[in-house]
Amino acid sequence: MIRRVAGCLSAAIESTPLGHRHQSALLRNGSAQLQNVRVYDWNDLRYFLAVARTGSTLAASRASKVNQTTIARRIGVLERAIGMKLFHKKQTGYVLTEAGAELRATAERVEVEANAFAEQAGAMGRRISGVIRVTTNEGLANTVMAPALSAFRKLHPEVRVDLVVDERRLDLTRGAADVALRTGGRPTESGLVARRLTPMAWAAYCSRNYAEERGCPSSVDTLCRHVLIGAEGPIAALPGWTWLRQAAPGAEVVATSSSLTNLISAVKSGLGVTILPCFLADSDPDLVRCIGPIPGVQSDVWLVTREDARDVRRVRAFIDFLAAHVAGMRPLLAGEAGPGRARI
Repeated sequence: MIRRVAGCLSAAIESTPLGHRHQSALLRNGSAQLQNVRVYDWNDLRYFLAVARTGSTLAASRASKVNQTTIARRIGVLERAIGMKLFHKKQTGYVLTEAGAELRATAERVEVEANAFAEQAGAMGRRISGVIRVTTNEGLANTVMAPALSAFRKLHPEVRVDLVVDERRLDLTRGAADVALRTGGRPTESGLVARRLTPMAWAAYCSRNYAEERGCPSSVDTLCRHVLIGAEGPIAALPGWTWLRQAAPGAEVVATSSSLTNLISAVKSGLGVTILPCFLADSDPDLVRCIGPIPGVQSDVWLVTREDARDVRRVRAFIDFLAAHVAGMRPLLAGEAGPGRARI
């Protein structure tokens, strides 16, 4: 903008008779100053217009809420920079010179453009738009992310969220995603920023039909007398299934699965007992919580983003919203709510 101001003033000076008259003087006095960005501070033009409109530095000072001495000094700086007087100083106040009167119109055009620039920048700053790529696992995607995205969309309809559901930890540092909602240990990769959210509780579950036919294991000691459904793949490393393998090493494992959704279906079918995150199982009326929440068995939930993305407005808005959304789900994540709490 300041370069455009300099260009407008230069063009205005050169297009006037006064401009031609003073060209040699400008060259002698160093007309290269017209290229000096500092000289054409927009404030100098504001002060010039304020004095032109009010007729005095005192009135301009009151209108612009800037010290009168500062305004007079900056007018002097501007006059020296362009090599001509802009005002005649009289007892009645400041009167525009012929050059000042001609340049006033150009300065007012610059003022209009500067105001338009500020208004456009402000509007762009208030508007949040664009695409955010988010990754999480299947369970969090279905239970946490889906309702969160619906609510976020109402607040920011111009932001599109592309959700990548994967049990693997995608590499955010290589641009695989902008934001990740993860469980497990704190991310240690360089270039990432992580926020710890509400921990996720685990418990042992079976179906109502299984409980009616074979009973519901009521303690860790009785787990070994029941058939279990195990996990494999990335989810097998999660705290719940690590605990299950240690708590019932001799129990019969009738099936395994690498999918949380499939594990829940297997339990609901009556195939056996397994360990599940409380927030997934407690909301299902067909499942019965047998043991838990299990003390000391929790999964930390992390909201992760790249350092170079966290201050992007749409990303910042999303991670702040998601953190608040997850905080509101604390009772469900902690195993303190849901139909599955009651044993039969």
